[in-house]
Amino acid sequence: MEEQTPPVGRNRRRLWILAPVLLLTVLSLIFLATRAVHWSLQQSKTRLLTLVDIEHPVEDDYNVEFMLLGDGQMMDSRCVDDLEAMLADCRAAGGRPEITASFRTWGAQERFYEERLTALMAEQGLDEEAARARLTRKIEAPGYSEHQLGLAVDILEEGSELPEEEQSDTLTLRWLRENAWRYGFILRYAENKTAITGKDYRPWHFRYVGHEAAAQIVKLDLALEEYLEMFFS
Repeated sequence: MEEQTPPVGRNRRRLWILAPVLLLTVLSLIFLATRAVHWSLQQSKTRLLTLVDIEHPVEDDYNVEFMLLGDGQMMDSRCVDDLEAMLADCRAAGGRPEITASFRTWGAQERFYEERLTALMAEQGLDEEAARARLTRKIEAPGYSEHQLGLAVDILEEGSELPEEEQSDTLTLRWLRENAWRYGFILRYAENKTAITGKDYRPWHFRYVGHEAAAQIVKLDLALEEYLEMFFS
């Protein structure tokens, strides 16, 4: 008995029925993949805006990919290219930028804090409680420092004999104040925002937030706290 084959017309009808289903499946997969990529990018951007202050400690599970800069310095790999470009352009403009602090581990931040605490107690004859209260505006206790995110960098003018607090008018720091935002960095503790940040003016401390956020923060003259309240609360 000869094997019978389905009519050609029936096969064509099946294809016409399946084609929209297949197309819809492909389009759905493309949509989901696009949404996944968008979600990933949004998560990365939001993470760049992580707030760390006296009320918001570094999360226990905070973990990012770090990259060595040389001289033992490390930063979040997402900001390294922009940081190196910023330093190169600053040098081209006549500045002499030198990174004096970048990523710190919990232990490194603890040692740094305790050294400053001991020095303050000895210099001003303060007891520990008074010294800690005074130090709060100047240096963060371990767990409360942006340096532990790998997104903050302290930059001073190389070779300058001026102390940190007096380097605001050096060519390097003037250039950085005017141009850091172009590279995704902001002056984190600005002179006119001390009441909001709860920190003394630190002309050397720059925080990476990404290009879009940095441009908006500078244009609107906001502290990071104000920016997050305005756009993310």
